[in-house]
Amino acid sequence: MNHEEKVIAALHSLMAGQGFLQGKGLAGRVAEKASLHILDAKIALGKLARQNIVTGVSLQGEAFSRVSVTLAPPVMQTPLSLLRWHEAMVFCGLADGDILALSACHDRLQGFCDADLRKLAQGLSALREAQAQLKGVPLFVVSAKYLLGSSKLLGCLPPGALRAFGIAFDSFPGAVPQIITAGPGDPQAVVLIENPHAFEEAVAAGCAQSLALVVTFGYGLSRSGEAYGNSLSESVEKANQLIPLVRAGHPPSPKTLFMHPRIFFWGDLDREGLRIYASLRNRIPALRASALYLPMVEAMQKGMSHAYVKATAKENQGTAQHIPDDAQCLVPLCKERGVDQEILSRADIFSLASYSLEEKNNWQY
Repeated sequence: MNHEEKVIAALHSLMAGQGFLQGKGLAGRVAEKASLHILDAKIALGKLARQNIVTGVSLQGEAFSRVSVTLAPPVMQTPLSLLRWHEAMVFCGLADGDILALSACHDRLQGFCDADLRKLAQGLSALREAQAQLKGVPLFVVSAKYLLGSSKLLGCLPPGALRAFGIAFDSFPGAVPQIITAGPGDPQAVVLIENPHAFEEAVAAGCAQSLALVVTFGYGLSRSGEAYGNSLSESVEKANQLIPLVRAGHPPSPKTLFMHPRIFFWGDLDREGLRIYASLRNRIPALRASALYLPMVEAMQKGMSHAYVKATAKENQGTAQHIPDDAQCLVPLCKERGVDQEILSRADIFSLASYSLEEKNNWQY
């Protein structure tokens, strides 16, 4: 689909059967839904406005009133995956209410043969019956025991569908909450690091002699870069439950580290890295962007940067919104291109890790 077609589909999806959308923040919502850059979304909205396909939008793609689409939404055919999953549940004797509750799982089950779909329906029923005795058992273990021997399958199904079916999804804890830490018992500052590779470079640079370093533990070799940062953000809310894996030194507990008055975040200089920083800042008000972004800015200014494409594993990065004031200067730099934190030398890491971006920022953009 071209950009205009993606925007039309996004508008119909956002409307969800309603006749119009509120104009506030429309371009950003459409861009996220259509996996487009916000500027591309605005250009497409402007073109559609000129063709009278979209109303309430200026020729520049800015919404000025309620927004509607003059084209009727496409008639949706029942997906084959839903038909096959429905047949499997009927075959296993599930009640109509149970079938309705689990129907939302169908798109996650594409590729399963009919026999496996039936076994899955039976496994979910058996799990519902046995769940009182399984409370507290890790999600991965429960999944492997009841759902086709797969430790990940239960976690891939929509939690809302499972709850509607009667499975208390939240009673099964997830992965063991582990993070890697390094540093002395009384660190001068704390640096939260997005990727474990950069964490290792910081340790090798000697930062752990005076600073505490924190990174999430990566489960699996295929874990994507942004998943580390997202996991780090989630870990802050579970500080009391975290199990620290000490890489070097004798750092304080994770909860104590998160409360340090000098605490910084260092991630990739890209939209997702800034989004992770914003998420962490909401949980840790004292958090500030690290001065380690400065050499990354210099690298970008020298042409050492990359586009948001599949080959850089960043083709799905959304827009960077609601970024804290101290990192606003980074937003225009990474609208179109990014720089990964692994580009820094150990000398740069050692000299700048103790400072915030605000303390060292003397460049113009």
